Amino acid sequence: MKTLLIILLTCTAVAAQTKDDLRKKYGEPVSETFVVRSGIVVTATYAPTGQIKELLIAPQPPSALIKSKTRTLSDDTLKEIIDNLVPSKERGKYLMGTLIDLTCLPQDDCNGSSEDYEKVAIYYNAGKDGANYVVIQWKK
Repeated sequence: MKTLLIILLTCTAVAAQTKDDLRKKYGEPVSETFVVRSGIVVTATYAPTGQIKELLIAPQPPSALIKSKTRTLSDDTLKEIIDNLVPSKERGKYLMGTLIDLTCLPQDDCNGSSEDYEKVAIYYNAGKDGANYVVIQWKK
């Protein structure tokens, strides 16, 4: 009986932290991650005012210790998600598109394209069969 009580007390002491525990220790989060579709997440990063300043759309990482990049996002899926998150009227006037051909060591993973609008910039990180991720940033 004593052994069972000790085990129960030990298990309670090593319970995982909650989001409230982290908020108490570190304050309000600067970003949050939401599942927008099965297997796809969007991470919103906030300005001190609480306004969203950046969205990162990416495949949901596997529930594993090592978070390898094995999936890409199709153009059609990304278009639907981006249109839902930031409809075209909220982006402002389309200004310019740019192909990005950079060498970024060590993985050489900076190639892609960008779309520049009056209110936001959208960067598509190129993958073999789609985008590895997309970043939407609001302009000041």
